[in-house]
Amino acid sequence: MADVLIWLSQYGGWGLLAIAVILIVLFYDKLERPIARVYDLFRWAGAHWRRRAIKADIQSNVNSFSQSVDKEVPNIMPYNMKLKFVSEIDRAELLKDKSLVLVRIRDRRHDDKNFVHAMLTFCPVGVLPASRAYLDASLSDAIDFTVTRKFLNAIQYQGALNYLYKEVIEPETIENPDLDKLCTILDRLDEQGLFTKVVLRELRDFGAKVGSRYPTEAHKNETRQLVEYMDAVATRIPGEMMGQVGCQGACISMGFLFVGIFETIASQGAVPYLRHIQRLKAMQLETVYIAARDNNISMAERVSYLAERGNLAKRLKSKRYYASDILGRRRENILIEMQLIVAAPFAPPEQGMLLEE
Repeated sequence: MADVLIWLSQYGGWGLLAIAVILIVLFYDKLERPIARVYDLFRWAGAHWRRRAIKADIQSNVNSFSQSVDKEVPNIMPYNMKLKFVSEIDRAELLKDKSLVLVRIRDRRHDDKNFVHAMLTFCPVGVLPASRAYLDASLSDAIDFTVTRKFLNAIQYQGALNYLYKEVIEPETIENPDLDKLCTILDRLDEQGLFTKVVLRELRDFGAKVGSRYPTEAHKNETRQLVEYMDAVATRIPGEMMGQVGCQGACISMGFLFVGIFETIASQGAVPYLRHIQRLKAMQLETVYIAARDNNISMAERVSYLAERGNLAKRLKSKRYYASDILGRRRENILIEMQLIVAAPFAPPEQGMLLEE
């Protein structure tokens, strides 16, 4: 500390300036928002300062949002954005050897429009980068629209949301009913807390498993089947049995277990749910998501505990959160992700004792 004070006494204001420059370089990501506020004070000075202000504002908000999503589910949005205004068409590219997406957009001269188009240009490169080639065009666009809506909602930018709905999504969905259907499904999944936690997570893992193989229609069909299965999960009436037990393809292999029928819990405890996990193992599924709400959360945790203790599955992650149910009621949820453990050929439940029994 003494050496720093001596150095400052020798170089005075230049020393302070040098330290300020070093701090800005090292911590630019954290300083983007206050820098944007400084630029905003000079908007009146002309288009150059206005563009610098909105550029810094967009970058700071997008990067903060990306980091929060990637913290929840790693490698879904692994990159930061660097924005540049150009006179050409909107495009984005991943800079080699840098975890940075360079986004080039035309200046629309309205902040709300610039926010929307910057995020929509960023998404195809910055969201699910390893999986993009294996999604069909409608599903890819629907994911971009949903992520952009989540972003604008997170920063509470109603003007940009209105522009996104009226000027961007609505014309696209009128011409493409399939896109409209997918946007509705992903919106419903997001409302129930399943879009990021399950859909994007499974699509991320799909990209990792496929690697760099040549994209085929089979890949696109498999990712679409995942979304259709998750829509069945989201629209399922409580207590209703699903016709499709899980989603099983070449790379996607998962199923849901719903804990919530009072009569079953009261009379049989965890046994039926453990048997269902055995059934999923018999089908050679890789992952099971145990879901429950409100008073049934404790039973879901018990099922998870007994499944792990009985060497049926390994608990990977558990998340409690509040989300709306199919009737629009805000309720507490739990989602427990478990990896089903590969074992010897499956023995029917009646041939083996379960821990709860």
